[in-house]
Amino acid sequence: MITIKLIEAMKELRLIEKKMERNRGYIERYSSVLNTEKPYFGTEAEQKKEVKSYLQANSDLFKRYLELKRAIEITNLKTVIKVEGYEGSISEILVIKRKLAKLMEATFASLNDRRAERMKAQTPMMDGQQPHIVRLYDEKEKNENIRYWQDLYSAIDARLEVVNATTELLTE
Repeated sequence: MITIKLIEAMKELRLIEKKMERNRGYIERYSSVLNTEKPYFGTEAEQKKEVKSYLQANSDLFKRYLELKRAIEITNLKTVIKVEGYEGSISEILVIKRKLAKLMEATFASLNDRRAERMKAQTPMMDGQQPHIVRLYDEKEKNENIRYWQDLYSAIDARLEVVNATTELLTE
């Protein structure tokens, strides 16, 4: 395989999908005619040959797609990068971007006194005093962690853009 950059392989996947869809349209258009129609490609035999060529093209594109997809996944698993102090494989960074960063941000945002506020509103005074809220977390630490996950989430796209443009596709 000729060495290409990760970004080129990802773009080629999209191109392959478009080509396969276009070929599928040709197959549908040319795979049958009425007996009263003139075939698009001169004779029925020539048209059958043309349809077979589109079928073969899609089979070849299918193989190339899987080859590229496998190489992209290998590259994503083996290439380690650093984003906002977090070091991990491209695959891990993608999971952080797609799901985990927002879950971690929400985890730290869960450190709040809302439950205690509701309980306080429903709790009667005891010995003439209203109960008070005790926070069992550090607000500064909470905010720093929220900011970290927000910053990491925001920085991933820019970092991956550079990595995808500079990283050679691995095959094993």
